[in-house]
Amino acid sequence: MKRHLATLALLALISAPINVLAVDPVPPSPGPNEFEAMLKAHPPQPTAAPTIKPIALSKEGSASTAQWEKMEGWLTVRNVTQPALYPVVPDKGKANGTSVIIAPGGAFLTLSFDTEGMEEAKYLAARGITCFVLTYRVDPTPKDVAGLIKTIVDRMAHAPPNMTHGEIVAPAQSLAQTDGLSAVAYVRSHAADYSIDPNKIGLIGFSAGGMTTMNVATAYEPKSKPDFVGVIYGAMPKRAVPKDAPPAFIAVAADDPLLAHASVPIFDAWQEAGKSAELHIYAHGSHGFGMRKVGTSADHWIDDYYNWLVGEHLTTTAKQLPP
Repeated sequence: MKRHLATLALLALISAPINVLAVDPVPPSPGPNEFEAMLKAHPPQPTAAPTIKPIALSKEGSASTAQWEKMEGWLTVRNVTQPALYPVVPDKGKANGTSVIIAPGGAFLTLSFDTEGMEEAKYLAARGITCFVLTYRVDPTPKDVAGLIKTIVDRMAHAPPNMTHGEIVAPAQSLAQTDGLSAVAYVRSHAADYSIDPNKIGLIGFSAGGMTTMNVATAYEPKSKPDFVGVIYGAMPKRAVPKDAPPAFIAVAADDPLLAHASVPIFDAWQEAGKSAELHIYAHGSHGFGMRKVGTSADHWIDDYYNWLVGEHLTTTAKQLPP
């Protein structure tokens, strides 16, 4: 299967061991030279910010620092210094009260705004779920493409091997956690404005966004607690599972060369704590599949996630689903 390696390079920079499941051997993680070649072959192109009006989550930082680009036709953003939410709401009269905050991935250097944000939001909004794409703070990168490539390659070169709990050196990781907690608290405090049930607010993240989701899911206060979480090729920190931990949906591809079985420790921890968790491991899909079509069963993770929401009574089935 042809991988979209350039996008993969931007989405995550961590490795995980593959010694739990009897599957085909996982290909080794691309080295720094390979990442540099991928990015040079598919350099990001400057573009305009989305037309959706963002909701600033902090007075600190500035929206003007955000650098919007397109990578292989998909919208990305970096140099985010002011966290924000981009609402995607169902058609009038179709909202069912459930809401989901979506945290894109990007190695805490950039955010895959489209493939791990807006595309999921559109799918869920069509099914009555009110969505908010979260642009959390990331580590700064040089404005020029050459500088960006050097920064990514450097982080890749220093990423420890065999990480299973998100041991990535990224100063922005703690900032992203704060932004995730603020996002949940904001949506809950404005639930009435969006016809949202304050007890049906979820958070789902991808790669670095998945790590952010799990950081939030192990460090919340009552006002910032997500009622359910989704972790797509993510990892959890080495923390105890809260006594009132929310139900978790976990998904990963078995041939993911970067995060592979980082999902298994999440499932095990939730199970050992007596909390609800559902784990999907797709045979093929590599890393960073998001809403891109990769031609494997991983293409249907979003359907599995939606079915899980319905099965857990976290949302209601839409009367008329899009084709």
